[in-house]
Amino acid sequence: MIKPKKALENISPNNTENNQSWRLKLDLNENIYGCANNILSTIRNISAQEISLYPTYEKLKNKFCEKYNIDKNNIIFTNGANEAHSAIITSYLEKNEEILSSGLFFSTLENYTKINNAQIKYISCNFNKEILEKNISQNTKIIFISTPNDITGELTKASAIENFLNKYKDILFVIDCSYINFSYCATFEDYIELTKKYENVVIVKSCSCDYAIAGIRFGVVIANSSIIENLKKVIIPYSVNIIALHCALSILNDTKRIDEIKELNHKAKELLIQMLSEKGFKPYLSEANFILCDFENYSDFYFEKLKKYGVITKNFPKNSPIKSYLRITIPTVGGVKYMAELFNKKDILIFGIDEILTNNKNENISFKRTLENLSKKYDFVIFSEKSKEDIKNILVDFDIDKFFYRYITPQNSSDKSFKPNPKEAIKIIENCPHKDIKYICSSFNDVITGNMANIETIAIIPANSDYNKMVNNFKHAGAKRILNKFEDLEDLINS
Repeated sequence: MIKPKKALENISPNNTENNQSWRLKLDLNENIYGCANNILSTIRNISAQEISLYPTYEKLKNKFCEKYNIDKNNIIFTNGANEAHSAIITSYLEKNEEILSSGLFFSTLENYTKINNAQIKYISCNFNKEILEKNISQNTKIIFISTPNDITGELTKASAIENFLNKYKDILFVIDCSYINFSYCATFEDYIELTKKYENVVIVKSCSCDYAIAGIRFGVVIANSSIIENLKKVIIPYSVNIIALHCALSILNDTKRIDEIKELNHKAKELLIQMLSEKGFKPYLSEANFILCDFENYSDFYFEKLKKYGVITKNFPKNSPIKSYLRITIPTVGGVKYMAELFNKKDILIFGIDEILTNNKNENISFKRTLENLSKKYDFVIFSEKSKEDIKNILVDFDIDKFFYRYITPQNSSDKSFKPNPKEAIKIIENCPHKDIKYICSSFNDVITGNMANIETIAIIPANSDYNKMVNNFKHAGAKRILNKFEDLEDLINS
């Protein structure tokens, strides 16, 4: 087999496969209001002849230059912001040189850097002048700043960046303003003005989120003419297609749509921040169309619970400094109200997998109905010696996976040493928001396990077993309640 370049060995492939349909898709900062009607009519009116030819950009370039008062030699269009980032790094970053990134920037940025055998250093989640200055070294060639920041939504004003442009003239400052149209505190023009005064600054902007054309991909780069000329040596000719070109012409004239989106986003964002704060979480204030919120120990729990109810958010790796956070694209006001219900703290019911298997024999419809009714008041947890993968497959087969958000299991089927024990049960309490917790079980040992963890146990007598014997065994083990069948659980808990 022919091997790729060594720099690719430790880079994961980009994963863009996502076939699931979400009720609320809130993970990629997309514009949930959709594109303007004039975008759709523009696409419909593109002629067959235009599609058959490579596009020409002169008309669009003139429009941009007129709107933002820039020279046509200071602008180039790209296939989204990612192409701009790649071109800048390829054009200006030598082997072993370094990028400083103020914020946990776009995931592709790190890949582009590694492919060029260079280094990237993340210095903080937000722009911090003191931290940035401490980390600048003789190897620093590029400093990336996103404003509003693509993780926190924090705005870095042009005046704060200008101080560095003056001081570090041998460093290229790349400022990504993809979310600037959601801000009430700064404008795109504020940053464009920097390019008219300094030669070491590049402004990048994607129009994917604010104009809701992520499916088309259109970006723009503004800088002095020498930088633009170098980028032209790297960027693929005609990478911006005819559809994106026509849509860009339409959005330039549609300031009304941006104002509408900004206002809708702002109202829903205030409501979302208020809701999360009232629930006891810690949302960041944001100048973008998303917020970052600290859920502390509960981030995994809520990420999984939201997914089960059709809401996908952005979570972060376990080695990340923001591993306890979720980033949430601002939904509609109705979407915020839907999420508020999912963030309500509920009591927890812990089930052993045996209870699921036993009660689902012969497609027990009443069992599923009982679970559905109980889920309105309780959050469910599975506690088992089977692997998480095995458990998920069982729950999917029985069409009840949406009710379970936490699995206390071994990591894989080969781990035969894993045994459910009181310590594992206690972890459930620590990592799930709750008012109270009950352990639903059907074996003598499970009742003992629950009691050792100081959890209320409710024992269900297995079908076809000796009733009197099981009652005596459960009482001896210390069960708080004993039920004849699973369906009795709903009546007991609601009584």
